[in-house]
Amino acid sequence: MTYAMYDSQLSPFAARCRMVIYAKGLDVAIKDMPGAIPPEEFVSLTPMHKVPTLTVGDAVIPESQVICEFLEREHPEPALTSSDNLVQAQIELACRICDLYVMAPLGQLFGQVNPQSRDDARVEALVGDLKKGLSWLDHYLGDGSYAIGNNMTLADCTIVPVLFFVQQLGPMLGHDDLLDDSAKVSKYFKAMQTEKHAQRVIGEMATSLKKWQKSQ
Repeated sequence: MTYAMYDSQLSPFAARCRMVIYAKGLDVAIKDMPGAIPPEEFVSLTPMHKVPTLTVGDAVIPESQVICEFLEREHPEPALTSSDNLVQAQIELACRICDLYVMAPLGQLFGQVNPQSRDDARVEALVGDLKKGLSWLDHYLGDGSYAIGNNMTLADCTIVPVLFFVQQLGPMLGHDDLLDDSAKVSKYFKAMQTEKHAQRVIGEMATSLKKWQKSQ
């Protein structure tokens, strides 16, 4: 089966898929967008016109979480899920909190980076929402080496790229490290930066962020 993934290195959604790919050692052709394919051809491939998008032969799979879960089912080793239903619920909950309550305000804050167009009141409200989401993630993180337990799971692949942006965004908005109020999350992210697959994804995102900043 031939895999290709249309990718943006700066996207935390694409990064979670890359982390799954790296953790499983999969042979996937990573095609950076824009540029890997003409826009009109990409639209015909996926009317959602979003990255990441995975192609499996002639089949097309959009949406990062769907891609990650597909790859997990197709390539169950090493496992990034759990056969224990309670543990799996914890993994899914961590992903859900990260997407709905951390990534949602984070995405809006990214639009406030430019000080010339920044709405300070809006920023403060969104930072409050972000910190609330981080506090919930802090509460539900496990006590093991990874987000849930002592092995990498889809929770880590989801959380790590998002926390990279959280840490980077604070200084851009005139704030200190936005992870400071969430001790367990902060400790977790610091430890994950030495994990080889997480380290690779963080390095890719950091390089891409520097390029983006120079272009602004």
